[in-house]
Amino acid sequence: NMLKVIKRVKDNDFTPRVRVISNDEIGILGDTGNTMIRGLADRKRIRDTFGRYTTPEIRDQILNGDIPVDGELRTATLLFSDLRGFTAYVEENPPQEVIRSMRAYFTAMQEVIRQLNGLVLQFVGDEIEAVFGVPIEQPGHADRAVQAALEMRKSLDLLNDQRAGQGKPLFAHGIGICTGQVLAGITGSDNRQSYTLIGSTVNLASRIEELTKKVGCDILVSEETMASLASTFPLREEKPQAIKGYSKPVTVYRLL
Repeated sequence: NMLKVIKRVKDNDFTPRVRVISNDEIGILGDTGNTMIRGLADRKRIRDTFGRYTTPEIRDQILNGDIPVDGELRTATLLFSDLRGFTAYVEENPPQEVIRSMRAYFTAMQEVIRQLNGLVLQFVGDEIEAVFGVPIEQPGHADRAVQAALEMRKSLDLLNDQRAGQGKPLFAHGIGICTGQVLAGITGSDNRQSYTLIGSTVNLASRIEELTKKVGCDILVSEETMASLASTFPLREEKPQAIKGYSKPVTVYRLL
């Protein structure tokens, strides 16, 4: 019984359990094995849901049951980034080079976001969606998101120094940041789930990122984020911008 269970666990099947029929050393070993299997199953569920970049703090809070995953309304700060002119870059370069370059960019940006306690929700094409303030509730998430944008700017400069030395084209990106209420929880299909944020704050953050092209800068911050900041950042108010899907022009701030 125990050997069969171990073989199935080795094949990444965490559903079987050791049948304990005695209270001797073999029984204790069976109980211990079942506890270990449950732990492996929990960690696989977290890895599948939050991706390989989940921080130990988030993992531990989920395992402790401190984070509701069935859906809750929370205030958070969203950050979207998008590479500029990437479609043309893909068409003009070998596939292997494109993938290597994307991986290098995503790795550098994700490391910055993680260091400031943000969570990368997903990489879509050449875009990053990240959040600060959920799933772990932390004060100052607006400040950390804006600081992350500044650090991402520096990180991109370092990456471009390397690319220039290798004779490769330089990258540029736009970043949009918005603070507000979101619906956070686990969604998806029965066999493929993910931690997702839903709501107008998410949409507006994405729209503000798109605005960086129109305004002609790399980082824009929403009025809501500006009002939530505890620290002082070099921000300059732009004239109100019309955004598709919004009846009133939106005020944004350029991060100098």
